[in-house]
Amino acid sequence: MKLVLASTRDPAAKNITARLLELYDFEKSPTSPNAHRCGDVMLVTTASSITQITEPPMDVEEVIVASRHASESGRPTLTVHVPGKLEKMELAEASPPTVKTALKALLDMRDELGVTYDVSLEATHHGPTQLNVPVTFVEVGSSPEQWRDEKAGEAVARAIMAAATTSIKCRHAIGLGGPHYAPRHTDVVLHTDVGVGHILPKYASIDEALLEQAIVRTRGGIELLVLDWKGMSSEQRQISQRVASKLSIQALRRREILSQAKV
Repeated sequence: MKLVLASTRDPAAKNITARLLELYDFEKSPTSPNAHRCGDVMLVTTASSITQITEPPMDVEEVIVASRHASESGRPTLTVHVPGKLEKMELAEASPPTVKTALKALLDMRDELGVTYDVSLEATHHGPTQLNVPVTFVEVGSSPEQWRDEKAGEAVARAIMAAATTSIKCRHAIGLGGPHYAPRHTDVVLHTDVGVGHILPKYASIDEALLEQAIVRTRGGIELLVLDWKGMSSEQRQISQRVASKLSIQALRRREILSQAKV
């Protein structure tokens, strides 16, 4: 069973939850007033801070979080990311197929609904990091106006259900380098057969231990590292090459992956 988790303190999550209940056949749980079920998907609302939770509220195989995204620019944006506290080397478990499915669905829904939002992956950031199942955040941002936008809420709701009920097969990867909004990694995920889970951006203190932890915390392992070559320091490039050689995995730039794209 997949769990969709939403905070009642988050206006975007409340918007997304309302759209989920409108659009899909969720039935209220007879045992919990804050839970609804639709097939193999459970929707649970909580007053707790989701970034601080240490275990799922029930036995599930994966968690998808409906959430707001905030930025100073206030730019309308729909985002997907895996949580993790890079500075503490505490990473949630990542599911690249879930991230890829949600991102592609966000793009499709944005175009179908005619909302003028950017669609982007984000670098790994914040919690929760201690759950023993994969965690993916799907968000609407970046200001209160967008958090309450029903069409944006619908786009995220549909992307969450796509990710919870289908799984795009892909080559599992970790993204390295670039800025927080990861445009090159977003491009790779949308236009190739690669799925990226954790993204370790240029501003992070990337070392071999952090990169190997990101590999360990990717369900199903990884096949390659996706490098934003120009968005990496020379030291980060060397680290990525050493780890790739040590673990016998590929380390490829965006243009190299696009040139061999299968989708």
